[in-house]
Parts: sequence; structure tokens; C-alpha cells
Amino acid sequence: MENQLEPLTSTIAYNQISMPVLQLQNLGVLLFFVLPAFAVIGHLVGKSVRKKHLGAGKDIDVRAGETTMGAVFAILGLLLAFSFGNAMSLSRTAKEVLINEAATIGTAFDRADYLPEPGRSEIKLAIYAYAVTRIVPEKEEVDTSEKVRSFLDASLREQAILWPLTLKVTADPLPAPMKTFFAGSINDVLDAHLFRMQTLSEPVSNLSQFMVLGAALTAMFLMGNRSGVLGRTLTWRIFLLSGFLFVIMFTIADTNRFEEGLVQVDDGTLRATIAEIENALGVKAGS
Repeated sequence: MENQLEPLTSTIAYNQISMPVLQLQNLGVLLFFVLPAFAVIGHLVGKSVRKKHLGAGKDIDVRAGETTMGAVFAILGLLLAFSFGNAMSLSRTAKEVLINEAATIGTAFDRADYLPEPGRSEIKLAIYAYAVTRIVPEKEEVDTSEKVRSFLDASLREQAILWPLTLKVTADPLPAPMKTFFAGSINDVLDAHLFRMQTLSEPVSNLSQFMVLGAALTAMFLMGNRSGVLGRTLTWRIFLLSGFLFVIMFTIADTNRFEEGLVQVDDGTLRATIAEIENALGVKAGS
């Protein structure tokens, strides 16, 4: 029975890849306005409570809420520290995965030199065509489910050609050791694809992210509330804290998104590998 050049894996099989609820720019706008807004809301509520207490002839407890506010800020600090450390670790993993994929593609291409013609040129072109699909085009971001499916579909179509063609070029009378030598490199290329796809998924659950956001909003509300209860005005210090929280939380979110935003995974190694392949094949870049 002949091998059919159909995708080995449908994009439907990757339906568990989870994308962020909000795009990065939308998240940035939300954080920028919501954090100080909660401080203002807390201040207004605090002023209302103060007015009610004074109207009833009650004293204002100047230490009210200190323990709660301190505990919330401590929890927020722990959550931010854990989130930032986790983001840096995942970013490092994504870089290693990309470097590994570039290495496996380069190795497979080089090992094809040991194959006889006419299969050698054919498999080399197939490896090149597949490698090109592994690069996210410049000025584009894989930040929606539709873009992920489009990126996957292009790769899977070229990937579907690789294994049947590998079986064809390693057919008898090619010696068994040579079959294993080359087929193993193609296997590594296919495996590298799986690890790369995992990095496209949102690395932290939405629940965990909402937990950090909830802690930050609660902290800003309590700080504004305490200021209002004590009869103080909102000062620049509170908004400075809001700005720092915005920068930290936005940086964490940006670092967690490897194919979009300001901090993206450097795919220079993969591009360099493709450039070397193009040079070996005498192919013009981008053709």
C-alpha cells in the first residue's frame, strides 16, 4: 500500500493549546487603568465610611485595616515573585526548545548528504520546506487560536511529506546502519515539533493569573480605603505603586508569551540554520 502524503497529525489534535484570554496590548491597557481605579474606588469608600462614623459620633480607629493590608501585600509579593521566577524559567525553556529544533533540522539536512541520488536532493528540499514553516514571520504574532492553527497547518503539511519520503529514500538496497542513521535524525525533527508546540500554549492557567490580578486589585483598594478612612487625600505615592505594579505584571505577562509582545523568543539560531541550508542548496532566501 502506498503512503499517502496527508498530514500525520491534524490541527484538531492540538485543540488543548490554550491561548490568553486577552491580547497583550489589551491586557496592558486594562492593568494601566484598573489598578489606580481600584485605589480611587477604595478611597471613595473609605471617605464614605469615615463620614458615616463621624456622623454617628464614633471615633476613627487609626490602626484599622493595617494587619489585613499588610497580609494582602505580603501575599501579593509572594505571588509576583513566584510568577516572575516561573516566567523566566519558562522563557529559558522556550529558547532551549527552539535551539534544539534548529539543531535537529540542521543535523537531518547534513545527514542527507550520505544518501544516494536522486533521493538525496528530494529529501533535502523537503527538509528545507519544512524548516521554513517553523519560523514565525517577522512583524507577525501568534497570539490567537486562528493564528496558531494557521502556523500549525503549514508545518503539518510539510511534515506529512517528510516521513513517507524518508521511507522512500532509505529503502533497500541502502544498508541498515545508514537507514537508522538518517531515519533517526528525521525522528528527532518530528519530536522537536512536539516540544515546540507545547511552548505556544499559555504556560500559566487563567485561574492563576486572575489570582495575581485579584491580589493586586485588593491591595490597591485597601490602600486607597485606608487613606480615605483616615481623611487623607490620595497622594502620588499610591499612583507610583500602581505604576510599579503595572510594570511588573505586564513584564510577567509579556515574558510568558513567547511569540508576541516586546519580549519574544530569539529565533536567530533557526534562521541561521535555514540560511545555511539555503546556501547549500543555492536557494534564494524567501524563495
